Formats: sequence, structure tokens, C-alpha cells
Amino acid sequence: MSATPPTPIYIFRGHEDQINHLEFYQNNTKLISGDAEGNIIIWDMKIKRPILKFKAHNKGILRCLVLNDKLISHGRDNLLKVWKIDQNSSNFTKTEEKIVEINDEDENNEQKDSDELLSKLEKSLSVNSLNFCKFDYCFKGENNQDILIAVPSSKESTAIDIWDLSNQQFITSVEPDIKQEIGYCMAMKFFQHPTIKSRFLLLAVYENGGLILWTLTPNKSDNNVSNWLFSFKQLWIVKEHKETALALDVSMNRKFAISTAGDNKIVKYIFDENFEKEPLINNIVIKYSGVADIKIRSDSKIFATAGWDSNIRIFSSKTMKPLAILSYHKESVYSLAFTYIFSYEDSDTLTENDIQDHFLVGGGKDNKISLWKIY
Repeated sequence: MSATPPTPIYIFRGHEDQINHLEFYQNNTKLISGDAEGNIIIWDMKIKRPILKFKAHNKGILRCLVLNDKLISHGRDNLLKVWKIDQNSSNFTKTEEKIVEINDEDENNEQKDSDELLSKLEKSLSVNSLNFCKFDYCFKGENNQDILIAVPSSKESTAIDIWDLSNQQFITSVEPDIKQEIGYCMAMKFFQHPTIKSRFLLLAVYENGGLILWTLTPNKSDNNVSNWLFSFKQLWIVKEHKETALALDVSMNRKFAISTAGDNKIVKYIFDENFEKEPLINNIVIKYSGVADIKIRSDSKIFATAGWDSNIRIFSSKTMKPLAILSYHKESVYSLAFTYIFSYEDSDTLTENDIQDHFLVGGGKDNKISLWKIY
């Protein structure tokens, strides 16, 4: 443990309800946050000010992120929305904090304030949000334009639906081999196989504490990626948690995953090279119960947990030993995000405005976002 208790270097204030999701993007120069009232704020990390704030959903935000010029939001109103944002416009740096209501009944509704740049709703997809499980995504083609979305199925409680977001086309529904007593899917990670680029992997934790891994293989009978069909196969299922799973993350190097639950266990799953064998298990028992979120830093060296007890904790990914406790919040912490750690290979693409510091943010029930500098 660190000898001196660390303190946050900044506190972001702008939300009026609990923070449900946080995510850095654009080489760490922007932070997007979503709250339980359906509001989204984009923050400029250089000036620590909001540059865009609007109401995206009539109920709470589950996840929000920015990919290229698209903002994707998933709400408790059973909608997944895609918004067009112009990040090159000079108006995008305005700091007004006015919340503009978006009328959900009109998906092509123009913004009410033409002088203030706000996101424009391009498409809306009806999805399942009953179990608080956040969507995940994976790029389908090599151009990072075609996006596959994984969301809990609206028809089968144990299944996960795969959609092609580009054309709003349903692809397939991934189901466990054994459905009894598994319960709802609580968290998932959807990613490309690290060595077999034509395959995708879907990892999900369930209400009963179990973890399942599937492989998805496209049938490329057509050169047009939008016409690909997918088949899936369950590779394995393991169960380490005794309580409902709450959070899941996969390391950037795709060598391991970590899950948390309502119990007092943090479980690490170490994959074999082909992902086909059951993972090696390493777990620790902690003094407190209830970890709402977990994030593994992009260099895979450390991970952070968000506790119901209001503390953020830092652990070594290798040894699973605790390294630091970050105490600021007075109520439960629900979401975390690390900045991306640039490698030597990334250095040629960086600009002087890109942020290379090792930052961590946390947000929760107290409506505040704490910013920490991590070794």
C-alpha cells in the first residue's frame, strides 16, 4: 500500500444525478460521462470544462462512447442511439452548460438552439435494458467503420443479440448451451480474436455468477461485410462467484479477464492462446462486498475497482495484491475509466495536444467525477 493517502487532482462538477458511465477518447483529450437522468456531458481534459451537455435519454445512461464522428448511447429507456457530432467545428469548444431536451418521439428532430453545436440523432435501436447490462461493440471490417453491437436479448433472458449498427440489421442471437438457473446477462465484452482476425469472441458474466465464452465466425460468402452471416459456438463456462456478477473487463493484450460481483471476490481468468480451454483461475477475497465496476489499464499492469463502500482501489494485475486506496467520494462509486497508455509504436501518431498522463476517473452516487494521477 502507498504510505501517503493520495488525493484527487481535480473534481468535475456538472451532473445533478449519479454517474453511471465514464470513458476517455480522442487520445485522452476528451472525457464522456453519462448519468442516471439520461444526461451526457463531454469534457475537455485540457481546460477541465464541459464542451457539450444534453439530455440523450428519458431514463438513465448505461453506457456512452464516441467512435470517430459518432456518439453511441445506451439508456435505461430500452434504446440505443447513434448521434452525429462534429468534433472539428470551432463551436464544439463552447462551454455553455445548458441542457437541451431531445424529443424521443422525433428521431430526426433538429436541435432547439442552432447557435450551440449539439449532437444530431441519426438512428435509434430498440434494445433490452432491464438488467442494467451495458452494450459492447467490435469493429467488423478493417476500416473501423462497420460496427457490431452486442446487447442483452429482448426475447430470451440468457441470450445476447448481435446487431450490425451500420444498417441496423439483426445478425444473430448467442445463447448458452445450458440456460437453466443462469439468470440474466449482467456484463459482457465483445472483441476480435487476437490471432485469428476473422473470428470474434464474446465473454459474458451472469446473474448466477458464471462466466461464458463464445466464438463467433462470419460466413464471408459475400465481399460486402454488411451481408456477413455469423455462426457461434460456446467454448466453455466457469462459475467462481456466489453472488450476482456486476462487472467484467478484458485486458488490452487479451491474455486475461477480471470479474467482480455482489460477493467479496475478485476473480482473474487467464486465457490460453486459443481461448478454447477453461481459463486458469486466480482470485482474491476482499474485506468489503460489492464492486460495481472494474477497469484494467491498457498496459495490463494494474486494475481499479469501484466499491459500494465509496472507495476506489488499485491492484496489481500480476499478483492481485492491493496497491492503493483512493478515498474521496462519500457514497458508492459506480464507474471508472483509465486513460489509454501509449506505447512506443503509438508515438509517431501523437500530437502535442494529446494527453499521455496516467489518469483515472471515478464517479458515482454523489454526482461528482474525481480525477486521479496514477503511477
